[in-house]
Amino acid sequence: MFFLAGMDKKYEPIEPPISCHCSFCGVNREWVLYKETELASLFFITIWRFTPDYLLVCGSCQYPMKLPRELGKQLALDSSQITAKQDELASLVAEHQKVNITTNRES
Repeated sequence: MFFLAGMDKKYEPIEPPISCHCSFCGVNREWVLYKETELASLFFITIWRFTPDYLLVCGSCQYPMKLPRELGKQLALDSSQITAKQDELASLVAEHQKVNITTNRES
């Protein structure tokens, strides 16, 4: 018997983008919020969607930062909150990159 099963990831951009500084490429750039959903399929038919993750991605160097699931879900449901929470998101990005740069230098 022959089975054709597979896994795939689907990325959906959520507008509007936010503007903040990226420590990796050193540029002030727009960051886009993406909803990442992993899909399981059988014979090219999606049979299971896993719980989505939410990523902020730098528009210049494509550096991804995973958001806490609840915050990402809240922003995806009401995209008008993205601009209202721009300062909070920018500080999350800065803190995340600061920790990663320090960790990479120590390795």
